[in-house]
Amino acid sequence: MAQEGTRRELLARLGAAAAGMAVTTPSFLAESGGRADELSRKRVAPRVIIARDEALTRESADRHRERLQKLLDASMQRLTSSSNAASAWKRMFRPGDRVGVKVNTLGLSTNPAVVSAVVDGLQQAGVRDQDIIVWDRFDVELERAGFRLNRSGPGVKCRGTDASRAGSGYQDGVEVSGSVGSCFSRIVAEEVDALICVPVLKDHNLAGVSLGMKNFYGAIHNPNKYHDDNCDPYIVDVVSHRFIAPRWRLTVCDGTRAQFHNGPGRSAAYLWAFGGLVISADFVAADAVAAGIIEEQRMSRGLRALADERRPPRHIATAGARGLGESDIGKIERIEV
Repeated sequence: MAQEGTRRELLARLGAAAAGMAVTTPSFLAESGGRADELSRKRVAPRVIIARDEALTRESADRHRERLQKLLDASMQRLTSSSNAASAWKRMFRPGDRVGVKVNTLGLSTNPAVVSAVVDGLQQAGVRDQDIIVWDRFDVELERAGFRLNRSGPGVKCRGTDASRAGSGYQDGVEVSGSVGSCFSRIVAEEVDALICVPVLKDHNLAGVSLGMKNFYGAIHNPNKYHDDNCDPYIVDVVSHRFIAPRWRLTVCDGTRAQFHNGPGRSAAYLWAFGGLVISADFVAADAVAAGIIEEQRMSRGLRALADERRPPRHIATAGARGLGESDIGKIERIEV
């Protein structure tokens, strides 16, 4: 009973933080067999899928690639109300899409096995390998996280923005978005027209959480300038840009291993085996639910709420207030798989 009371207290706290800031989010789910130019943007409560497998809590996710694939496919089916995995992926992607898979390789990194499952899903939708690029800031960080670089060879590409020999780097011109002025990675600016964000379920010492939206600080050349005031509204200014929000179709948050405190750098003392994924077509809703999961874990370990540590994830409510997605957890359809 005490645990349930604590959970109710947490949900009430989160709901109050987002009160008056909720919006109704357009869905990316297609009613037309997956044609991207005919995607239906109905005003419906967004779905967030929380998919877990006990086996993922016991061993490295790399040892359970088949399980991960099945877990993600089942989640996509629930997300899109599809009868099979291929149909689910085809509702959101189609042949000809150039898809950027943005991973996070700072501190606790995105697991390559999760990205492999995402790539398999895109292949089911008919997206060609050569039209998929897995990317982050630096080649060296991608390699350290276990990704195999492929700057320009056949197959799925994988490279950092700093891989200038492959035509990457940052654009020369400064783009202004709200209070942010930055040069964007040429990968996101010029090489893709659809985005999948694969962040990690983890804490951030300033923003409160480092999830899908914060992951796109890796798309600009000067993220160090935008960490004041819990990174709010700077995170939202970055993702509001035309290179990101209109192209962002799916979030697959990697929670195979997660971190509930002392992030974003890896801190072994605060890692936990969540053993799952958080998936949504609404990137604000995905972050709202994932932030709640982190808060629940913190409370279970006797830590203070993020707001009480003066680092509330305010950017989530800001994104909701701007109409980028649903920030009110009471208006999100949360489905467990």
